Amino acid sequence: MVKVVFAGPSTSGVDLSAYNVDIRGPVRQGDVWRAIRDGATAVGIIDGYFEGVPSVWHKEILWALSEGIPVLGASSMGALRAAEMDAFGMIGVGAIYEWYRDGVIEDDDEVALVHGPAEIGSPALSVPMVNVRATCAAAEAMGMDTGDVITVAKAQFYKGRTWDSVLTAAALSATTADWLRHNEVDQKRLDALALLELIGRDLPAPSVEEPFENTSLWVRATEDWGRNPTPNEAPGPERLLGG
Repeated sequence: MVKVVFAGPSTSGVDLSAYNVDIRGPVRQGDVWRAIRDGATAVGIIDGYFEGVPSVWHKEILWALSEGIPVLGASSMGALRAAEMDAFGMIGVGAIYEWYRDGVIEDDDEVALVHGPAEIGSPALSVPMVNVRATCAAAEAMGMDTGDVITVAKAQFYKGRTWDSVLTAAALSATTADWLRHNEVDQKRLDALALLELIGRDLPAPSVEEPFENTSLWVRATEDWGRNPTPNEAPGPERLLGG
């Protein structure tokens, strides 16, 4: 049984060899179809591309589900797609998925970040908004007042959002600012790990009520993907959603 997980910066620093899955790079359009063509019995989506690179298509996820293949999503692009498609059988995992599902957050920039190259583990160079939220919640639970941190962070463009930029602009006590700087809750990583744990278990086949519609657009897309059996060279990190 081959289980494929598309991951990138959300799992930076994680020993992925500990999981019995085929780890591939961040997902883009056609990759879920390719994974199942290659024999995947379950698919997990964590990180994915956007901005000029065709993102993973809802249609290919619907097709995978109609083929009886469980599809899980968490942390980043996976959380977004799961919130959009859980009604069709996709399995959402983790807090970020729940926040999208429940309307607590809505924007793509909540999970987007800038990171280093894959060759050195894709280290984060900015902080995603979801991590700011989770870290502030942890501080508030300990009785600290995080003031306007969330408002300040949300106003910053995701590529330039760092703890330094946020805490410099926020109205905070030195003690709280120091705690936030050194105790980041990496919610994206936590949710990614939850998906990796879950996909390793026996998963039931998805329950799909509506038959898959084999449209002419779908036929053309799969023909194109079939002519290009492996993706092109990975796009630059600036096109990667959620790091």
